[in-house]
Parts: sequence; C-alpha cells; structure tokens
Amino acid sequence: MRLHFVLPQLEPFYGMERAAALLMRGLRARGVEVSATVLSREVPAGLDDLAIDSLGLGSRITRLMEAVPPLRRRLQALPSDSTIVASGLWGSVPVGAALTGSGRSFVAWEHSLLPERLRIDRRVRTLARITRLQPLRPRLVVAVSDGVAQTVRALVPGQPVVTITNPMPPSSFVAPRDVFDPERIQLLTTAAFRPYKNHACALSALALLPPRYHLTLAGDGQERQMLEGMARDLGLTGRTTFLGRVPGVGDLLAGSDLLVHPSRAETFGFSLVEAAEAGLPVAALPVPALDELIPTHVPGTLAADTTPAALADAVLRMTGPERPTRCDFEKAWQARSELLDPAEVSRRWVEALT
Repeated sequence: MRLHFVLPQLEPFYGMERAAALLMRGLRARGVEVSATVLSREVPAGLDDLAIDSLGLGSRITRLMEAVPPLRRRLQALPSDSTIVASGLWGSVPVGAALTGSGRSFVAWEHSLLPERLRIDRRVRTLARITRLQPLRPRLVVAVSDGVAQTVRALVPGQPVVTITNPMPPSSFVAPRDVFDPERIQLLTTAAFRPYKNHACALSALALLPPRYHLTLAGDGQERQMLEGMARDLGLTGRTTFLGRVPGVGDLLAGSDLLVHPSRAETFGFSLVEAAEAGLPVAALPVPALDELIPTHVPGTLAADTTPAALADAVLRMTGPERPTRCDFEKAWQARSELLDPAEVSRRWVEALT
C-alpha cells in the first residue's frame, strides 16, 4: 500500500501537524509506503526520516488556487496505485481541483467541519460549499471525531465517512494533584485568541467566581486587545495574566489547578489530552468532539450549557469536592492508551482504506 498525504502546512508544528507526522510514522511501521507534499512554508527540522516535499507557497487563501498546477504535476508523478490523502478543507480543495479529469480519486482527512465553525468562519463555509461539488468530492472522508463525521454527513448526504481519532504519543501515567493553594486557585487557558475559542466566556465566568480564582491566558491572536480591555472593564486586571504566545505549555500545566477550555468548536482537543497527561483536570463547554473525550478519556467535566454561569459552576466543581480522583485519571489513561495509540490508529487507517 502507498499513501501520499497533501498537507496545508507543517509549520508551526502544533496539534494537527504533529498528528500528521505521528500517523505517517505509524503507517510506515505497518509496512505502508508513505510520502507527503506540503502546500505552504517549509518542512520543519526533525522530520528528515519522512519523505516530504514542499511547494513553498505562502499562507494566503489564494494559495489554494496557486497550488493546483504544481500539485497536479506532483500527483501525476505518483505511482498509479498510490492513495492520495488530502488533509482538511485546505488540502481537499486544491487536491480535488488538481485531480479533476484525471480519473483518480482521493481520501479526505477531515478535522475542521463542525456546526459552530461553519456558523462563525466564512472561509470554512466557503470551502465546505466548494467541496460539495461532485468533481471535488473525495471517495472517503476520515473524520477525527464523531462530531466531525456527523457534520460531513449532514452537509453531503451519502458521502462515505469513517471516524478514526488522531494519534497521540504514548505516555506514562501521571497522578492528579490536589489544588495547590485554596486561597489562590490557578486557572489556565491555552489557545489562540480567535472568536470560536471563546475566551470572553472564560473571562465572564471568572468575574462570577470568588476573588481567590486567578486566570492565566497562554496564547495570542486577533482578539487579544479586546480581551485585555474586557478584563479591565470587568475589574479583573489583578486576577488575569496574559502571557502571549509560549513555546510550550508543560510548565504551565504543571503549575495550574485546572485547565479551562471555553471553545465553542474544537475539532479534536489536543490541549485537553495534554492536560490529562499532566495530571490536570479540565472544565469545558458541552460541544461536539469534546463530549467524546470528557470524562472517558480526559478527567473533568462539561458545563451544563454554554453560558459563563455554567462554566463558572463547572470550575467550582472541579476545584472542590467533585475534583477527579486518581482512579478517574487511571481509567482515562487506560482509555486514551487504547484509543490514541499510533499503532492502533494506523491499523484502523489501513483497515478503512482496504
């Protein structure tokens, strides 16, 4: 079996980029011949063991059309028995266009399509409409969560879809911690400041919590100025810390009492898994994909609804008597180890494609 992935980018090397490298290595370990083409930027260091080339395009939305001619030449050069896998809408659109008229099909690896993303992100809506056109449709969609799979089925009735989670590196069990200091409870968010990440809800929830609760926000983005102004208006300046973009969150997770995740649209939940692997419980909103992780694979709780008041209540429960126990963390670790193991994820890919 030969698989050739078309990836929008590998820099910065975050969640989905890491998952792509893990998947490719896992498939190779099963005897699959794996290669990839990256549309934008270069291939980061540390991936020299993988056969990856780059078109070196910029990150503008116009790259999707700019990529079609060179991508057509690249895909035509592949052996005829190669299966082409396009990652996300940003990969599916240029791959579908490049293969039009060639008689070849492709598989879409989908992780962006969720109802809330469609509602608030115009680019996602536009690309989703384009991929519904018959010449651009994949023969199979591999969705990273049931929430994504349900969205695909609703958009394109009759589209074959299978759910296979993303791989995560195997990890050792880490026991949970008690709250460090009940008089100064440390909350943490780790996400880019984008509208659907919904940091405003976390700030509104903080305003409803007792003064001993402090929120550290690791990340940056288009909403930073608005969020800093909101913190001032709510009188939270002394209870919030804006760190900006950080190279890693390991030390932050180790020094916090709870990860707060107010996102309205989360395709998989890498940050939640990272928190669980650091022995940190989470409080999140009840949205698709996250409801598949919490509490079975990630110890924590989902708020009763998506309001700040419900999130504040979830925070109180996770920093009080309902805080997950060592037994809860052990069960979740066992469940993650089985579900997210790269060898198991790769096995399911081979099964789905054969």
